[in-house]
This record gives sequence, C-alpha cells and structure tokens, in this order.
Amino acid sequence: ASPTPPPSRCRCDVPKPSRARPRSSTTVQPVRIGAVTVTPLVQFHYRVDPHLFFPDLDLSELDPGSWFLQPPYCEDDFLVVDISAFLVRAPGRTLLVDAGVGNSKPRPNPCFRERSDPWEELLKAAGVEPSEIDTVVFTHLHVDHVGFATRFDGSRWVPAFPAARYLTTAAELDYWTGSEAARFRERLGDYLADSVLPLQEAGLLDVVAPDHRVSPEVRLLPAPGHTPGNVCVEIVSAGQRGVFAGDMVHHPIQLARPGLSTDFCVHGACAAESRQALLRDIADTDAVLFPAHFPEAVPGRVRADPAGGYRYEPVTS
Repeated sequence: ASPTPPPSRCRCDVPKPSRARPRSSTTVQPVRIGAVTVTPLVQFHYRVDPHLFFPDLDLSELDPGSWFLQPPYCEDDFLVVDISAFLVRAPGRTLLVDAGVGNSKPRPNPCFRERSDPWEELLKAAGVEPSEIDTVVFTHLHVDHVGFATRFDGSRWVPAFPAARYLTTAAELDYWTGSEAARFRERLGDYLADSVLPLQEAGLLDVVAPDHRVSPEVRLLPAPGHTPGNVCVEIVSAGQRGVFAGDMVHHPIQLARPGLSTDFCVHGACAAESRQALLRDIADTDAVLFPAHFPEAVPGRVRADPAGGYRYEPVTS
C-alpha cells in the first residue's frame, strides 16, 4: 500500500444524500449479555469506494444481488462504514471499547478532519458521564479507534476520562511508536501525538497482555494481523457470550469472503487467519458479534452459509 492513496480511491465522502437512512450520530438500543449491558455509540456514518479498503477486489466476480452488497451495507456502489465505539456496563465496571475518531483533530482524511459530533450527548443518552468510565480498551491503535480518548483543554490534549485506565498491548504500542509504522502514520496522520501519547504522559496508559482479563466478565482475545497487537474483546456472563470484533471484520463482505483483508491491514495474511479463526469459533452459536463499522454498529450472530463463507443475523436486544 502506498502512503497516500490515489484520489480515485479516496472517495470517502458521502457523494449524495443517502436515501436509506439519516446520517447523524445515533444511540442504538442496548444489548444484554448476561449481567452485562452493551450500548453501541455511533459517531457518524460515511461511504467509501470499495477499492479504498479492498484494492484487489474484482467486483465483477461478485453477484450484485449478494446480501452484503445490498442496503444497509452498500449504497449506490459504495460501502457503508460507520465509526462506532461501545459502552459496556458490567457488574461494578463501566468500560469503553474503542473511542472513535474524536472531535477537533487535524487529519488527512477529510471525513475524519476537525469533526464536531455530539459525543458527550451520546454518552449521556446511554446513561453515563465521562467521569464514570473506569476503563477504555483499545482493540488497536488506529486513528478511528482512539480519537475520543483525549480532549483539548484550551492549551493541550488531555485524557478525556480522567478516572479511567487505557489499555493496549506491548506489540501494538511498540509498532505504532516505532519506525516501521512511518508509512501508515503518514497516511493516517500523526494522531498518536494528540490521542495516545497524552495518555502515556499522564500515566494512564497500561500495557497489558493480549489475553488480559479486565474483569470477571471481560477479557481480551489475541487477534494479530490487522495490526501487530490487535485484540478482540470477549464478554462471558450467565452462559452468554459476546465478542467485539474491532477491525477483524471491517465490512460484511468479509463474512462472505473471510480471506479478504483490507488495505489498512499491516499483515493481511495474518489478519485473514485471525478472522477465519474467530468466525469458525462463533459461527452457528448464540455468541453475539459487535462489529465496529457495520451500519449503526448493529450486533448480530454469524451463521455458516451453505454457499460458502458466512451470513449475518442482526439482533437488537
């Protein structure tokens, strides 16, 4: 992947108003996993040229009537990609899984640049104040998963959740602060400076094992490939299970084509292996998948498709 995608692949703006649904921040209904409540927090919706994510994808090989090429997953030949985080309320704990793009931050991507979305209103609508959040888990340190971790206090970027510990893995932090990631930082912007390093400077960034247990109900699952220290997050409570996929499954097309990795994957083949292992593990079970980028971040169950790959069955409660 080149550091800067050519203009023909950067059509990440909404080319014309969507006929399918409004494009504004949304609070999605909470879902219960045993004693744990999960509320998706959708920062914003946008659409991208399929080749921005999957430059080697030959769309002519796909049936245009395929379920993953229909609304709400595709509109006007563009992929629908939402930016979301998740509020997790477990017994005695209030967590965030990932933290969106953030507001008021300079970014090369025009969809991410200097946003002003009602983030605190989303949290309050979900019944939580920023001061109540005790843990922020980063599935990985990409620009669209760390943004609301910090806020600008008038002179500098500071942790947005001062009572929280922020969790990442050593492989993840080492990669993104090292020279090997320079080409990706050029492409995505120097978001570490305003969204990650201030957490470290404040002494709130914890480097944990990729299978770290956050609470009796919540633990990390190693899932390297998309990024070197990428993790999923698992909830198990009262015999029920949920898994936060992060960017393991960026778009539903990757359910039908599990070997397909994005152009933003650091190690595409490894990402495909991790994704296939995850899908095999949860397919045809009651486990609920929480996808970070599906439309409205609607959770669902994964089912094996007799035609190959997997299908998605959304759940709303």
